[in-house]
Amino acid sequence: MLKMRIGMETGNTIIEGIAMVYMGICAVFDIRHKEVSLLWILAGIAAASGFGIWRIALGAATVTGTGLSLLPGVFFLLMGFGTKEKVGYGDGLLLLAAGLFLGAYRCFLALCIGLAFSAATALFLLAFRKADRNSRMPFIPFLLTGMGVVIFV
Repeated sequence: MLKMRIGMETGNTIIEGIAMVYMGICAVFDIRHKEVSLLWILAGIAAASGFGIWRIALGAATVTGTGLSLLPGVFFLLMGFGTKEKVGYGDGLLLLAAGLFLGAYRCFLALCIGLAFSAATALFLLAFRKADRNSRMPFIPFLLTGMGVVIFV
């Protein structure tokens, strides 16, 4: 049992590292082009889904827990629809992948940290008149920061 648990923890560490690299690449695309390719996003969701199925098969996660991990992404997709894409659909789709990689609690925590950092950055930019209320900021770098805090701290 201990051997399987150590193997699962090592597997989780590797998967989390892959998730960080993937999200880092997406963040670079988001900063440079203000969008991430749908093909790239779907590839990440496919990989995250495979990881989620693998965790369920090993008994490390439940179907209910895995379904709950999708809620932050679904919430962001609904926000994108409700705000006429002021919140991008790509952010919601990447949150779906992040939820499968991190689990419900850790994904929600990463989202909250990312939102806090993005709010602080927006306030800083507004205070120094580098942006106005209609300016757009990429969110994926902040989500990457939140994931990094959750994984490494």
